[in-house]
Amino acid sequence: MRFNSLSVAVSLSMAVFVNSVMAIEATYEGPESIPLFHPLCLQPLKNAQDNGGAFDMDECLTAHADIEVKRTPDGGYFAKRPVDLEGTPQGYVVYKPIGTLDRSMELLLVHDKSAGSEFPDASVYVIGRLPGTPSGRDFLTRIEAQGNRCNGGIQAARLVSEAILEVDLNVNPATLMSLLKPGFEQTGTTQGKGGLSTLSLKPISMLDNRPTTCIGTLTKTYDLIKNKESYAWVKFFKEGTLIAVEPYQQCFDQLVKDFVKPPSTLSIPEFEVFAQLLEDECKKSK
Repeated sequence: MRFNSLSVAVSLSMAVFVNSVMAIEATYEGPESIPLFHPLCLQPLKNAQDNGGAFDMDECLTAHADIEVKRTPDGGYFAKRPVDLEGTPQGYVVYKPIGTLDRSMELLLVHDKSAGSEFPDASVYVIGRLPGTPSGRDFLTRIEAQGNRCNGGIQAARLVSEAILEVDLNVNPATLMSLLKPGFEQTGTTQGKGGLSTLSLKPISMLDNRPTTCIGTLTKTYDLIKNKESYAWVKFFKEGTLIAVEPYQQCFDQLVKDFVKPPSTLSIPEFEVFAQLLEDECKKSK
């Protein structure tokens, strides 16, 4: 199993295991199927996998019993790492349960902010349940974000079937166009990934690329059985974009206002029309 654009690699044995199990009877369960983990046990779990050993989550939970775990409003679990000897904060970990695949693989949306980092690292952890050991776990792989915050950071993830994982990425205007139009900074017309045509659009620097100016989410789907991925739709926020100074961004904002109607969601074919209108209507702003 391999996800090219997110640089996620899974071992051959893992891929064979998944395919053989799915061929018998594929099942999936929601977030309630995930047992309580201590957030600070997730990195040690990954480290144990790197060292080739299984990890006892109950034992880790007991070892961190004195470190408070707080529930977040959206159903997640949050914990701070202890400060170092100088009293410097060492970051935090917060995770939200996604679901269980085939009663053997657990999926978590994890945000991990380490000491010294400006933003947390967002990724989907895929964790294996070890047979015969109720609390035994093995880190299998992770699906990583495209970037931080509005530059492609993961907002949410969910299992919608025994095969399909949906991941919502936060996007600003520049990130949205560059993800769905891989040749956004090029001139002429080429063929992008997934068969999407690449238009001769304004360079990415002319659209808002700040990590704080999200205009919506781009949903990406992963077929965990067939090892395929694709973009599904774009969901614009109701409030639209912020007031822009750059003429090309102003044209983009006006097009969003005129073209995107409630419920403010565009399929990929509809986005193709939007992109063509952006090329046609905003030429004078180039």
